Amino acid sequence: MSGADVIDKDRFDGISMGAVAQTVSVTPAEPGLWERCVRPAHPERSNPRWHVSPVIDIAAYHFSWVWVLIPMMLVSRDSTILVIYALVLGANMAHRHYGMPYAYLDPGVFRSFERKLTYFPEICILLFAATPLLLSLKGNAAIAGKAVAAIVFFAALWNIWHTLMQKFGIMRLYRAKDPAAVQERTPGWIDKYLILCWLPLYLTYAGPKYKDLILANGGQVQGAVSALASFMEKFGSWLVLPSVLIAAGGVGLWLLNEWRAQRFQNRARLSAALGTTLISTALLWANPVEAYIAFGFSHDVEYMVFVWAFQRRRYCRPQPAPTVIERLIRYPKAWYLCFTLLFAAVGFITTVWGRLIMKDARPIVLFGMAGSLWVFYYAVYESLVHFYMDGFLWKMRSPEVRANI
Repeated sequence: MSGADVIDKDRFDGISMGAVAQTVSVTPAEPGLWERCVRPAHPERSNPRWHVSPVIDIAAYHFSWVWVLIPMMLVSRDSTILVIYALVLGANMAHRHYGMPYAYLDPGVFRSFERKLTYFPEICILLFAATPLLLSLKGNAAIAGKAVAAIVFFAALWNIWHTLMQKFGIMRLYRAKDPAAVQERTPGWIDKYLILCWLPLYLTYAGPKYKDLILANGGQVQGAVSALASFMEKFGSWLVLPSVLIAAGGVGLWLLNEWRAQRFQNRARLSAALGTTLISTALLWANPVEAYIAFGFSHDVEYMVFVWAFQRRRYCRPQPAPTVIERLIRYPKAWYLCFTLLFAAVGFITTVWGRLIMKDARPIVLFGMAGSLWVFYYAVYESLVHFYMDGFLWKMRSPEVRANI
């Protein structure tokens, strides 16, 4: 066999093997619509743009308020609206407890914030236990009862601020996924301005327009709300135009900055901004009480989905000595379903009890205070603990948080 024959044979063999390799190689199939848009990424991998997935983010973070506001706008029966409202309060009761297992059952987290997780909650527990006594005091000591009312009003204001700042946190979550150069061109104050720019219009326009409706649903803070509404009824007309300019400036500035920063490439931020803007303006064009309820519901859903997604990533790797929280969420469907239903049932039943259930039953009284009031004040003090804890547990600038989003 000649050298030429050997070369030709080698060349032929190489071509043949290449052809065979091309014949048997299989090109990976493109992920389908479900994998691209709905299914969450593997816990060890972070989605490059969205938090969980496009559909889940849009349904849970950006437009979850639609689930409540649209049904309330379409139905007319008071009993149906009451059921929807009770479901929202159930979700509200559940979401406020979602961070507690993470804070108290993860030894590392508890050690990091031991004082914060101990002193303030203890104060709230003592105040809750003393509430019947404080409300029963007469004469000069009655100021203690007024202090309880002031705490309720403060909790209501903190609730509004907390809800808005969670919207802001979601906007920053998507910003944290951008390249460093883009992050530098997206200052936090512009996102915060977009979230807060509607507040002046609520005071100057919605307050006087819906004064009677707001007062009828003011509950424990009716006195403070009445004073504020009366003030705005007098002077609000002078402040409406500046309030409109503030709101328009917030939207315009955000859009301008988003275009300059990345030419509207971050669809997750655009969707979040649109959803937040629509529910913010709903307080002006829809029934403000129903819009407020829907706003609160969106906050509840956002929080529960965020905590689930965060823990899903944080505890995805098996540990030789798992903590209590790791053992619990090893079975996520059972854990989250039972945990949510337990607290949601309490919120739902206490809302409809005496209205749709056991209408003729006498109120349960304990230490001179009706059972419904016990639940109400528990919700007040527990909400303070919830707001306080969230202020340091879920900071987007925290490396621990950013590593698990």
